[in-house]
Amino acid sequence: MKSVRIWFKKDGLSRFISHLDLNKVMTLAINRSRIPIWHTEGFNPHPFLTFALPLSLGFCGECETMDIKIEDDSFDISQIPDKLNMGLPEGIRAYKAAEPVMKPAKIALASYKLRIGSDTQSAEEIYNDFNSMLSTDSIITQKKTKKGIKDIDIKPHLSDYSLDVDGEEVVFFATLPAGSTVNINPILYINALTEKTGREYYYSGVRTKIMNEAGESFE
Repeated sequence: MKSVRIWFKKDGLSRFISHLDLNKVMTLAINRSRIPIWHTEGFNPHPFLTFALPLSLGFCGECETMDIKIEDDSFDISQIPDKLNMGLPEGIRAYKAAEPVMKPAKIALASYKLRIGSDTQSAEEIYNDFNSMLSTDSIITQKKTKKGIKDIDIKPHLSDYSLDVDGEEVVFFATLPAGSTVNINPILYINALTEKTGREYYYSGVRTKIMNEAGESFE
C-alpha cells in the first residue's frame, strides 16, 4: 500500500462548494477514475481520503491537497491527475500527485490574497481606513471557536502583509497562522474593519500557499 498526495486547484464557482461537499465530489471522481484506492474497512467501506487544511467557503485555492492510499504499489501515480480530472466539475483541477513528504501536522502558515471593495467608498478611502486599523497596537474582533464566540486580538498574528490599491479595489496580501494549533482566517480582518468603520465590504479571496513553520511549501 502506498500513500499519495494530490494537489489541486479550486476556483470559479467551485469556491462555493463546501468542504463536506468537496469530500463527496472527490469520492465520486475517484470511484469513476478506477484508481486502485484503498477503502476503509467495516460495514460501510468507502475510499480513504483526507484533506490537509480545509478551505473556507467562498475562497479559491491554488495549492490544495488531498491524501489517499492506493493498494497497487506498481500503479503509476503520475496518471492520477488526468484520471481524476475526467470526473471533476469545472473549477476543480488536480495538477500533481506524489508521495507525501511532510505530515499535515507540520502545517503552520498559509498565505492569502484578498480583493476588497465597497459600494460606498473609493479604493483610496478603503485603503486609508484599512491601513489605519492595521497600524494600531491591537485589533480586537470576534472569532467563532468550539467553545463559542470570543473576542481575540488578531494584530499579533499579522507579521507579514502588504496593502495596495488596484483600480476600484484594495488588495490585501497576508501570511497567517494555519493548522491544528492556531488558525486565523483573513476574513477576520475585514470583519474588524467593518466593526471599526460601520461600513459593509465585498471581497474575494484566494489561498496561494501552505507552509510549515520555516516557511517551506507543504509537500
